[in-house]
Amino acid sequence: MNKLGHWGIVLFIFSFVVYGLVVREQTRAAKIITVSGLGMGISPDIDLYTAWFAHRGVTHTIPAALFAGGVLATLAWFITPFALTSRSEEAVYGFLTGGIGVGCHILGDIITPMGIKILYPLAPQAYTFDIISAHNLAANLLLLLFGVITFQLTVRHAQSRESGLPYAPKYRVPFRGESDTETGQYRT
Repeated sequence: MNKLGHWGIVLFIFSFVVYGLVVREQTRAAKIITVSGLGMGISPDIDLYTAWFAHRGVTHTIPAALFAGGVLATLAWFITPFALTSRSEEAVYGFLTGGIGVGCHILGDIITPMGIKILYPLAPQAYTFDIISAHNLAANLLLLLFGVITFQLTVRHAQSRESGLPYAPKYRVPFRGESDTETGQYRT
């Protein structure tokens, strides 16, 4: 999988995280998490540029995803909150961003014939679903397109406030015996 395919997977998965933030009108946090998630989504390929790690080795594992989440959570904890209401909330989103970002990369590489050693060092064998080649440009572009479209539709839906979520209603329906604040009429 190349970075375009990885970014598509990240945008698809992160659209669900960003949805909740946009509904809560935390758009600054949604932007920061999206950009950070895109960076974390390609971060396991650092092993291509260093001699310390074999490609699709330790950087493409569940422990690496947890480590990345821990690093971002720690950074978010020690930085003064600048997008959300508290340090703990930013730390949670930091952990999710790091862990899910690397997890998206793992998801993208496990569908290729080479596979990954997802449980390394506990289980040294590589796992693969062998669905598409990592160098298949059409598949990578389709994943990117799917991710962008899904992300856009999800964010627009969250912005429309017609999502029906209990904490972000567009209109408030009065209960029986309660007056409607706009019309002054009682609901029966």
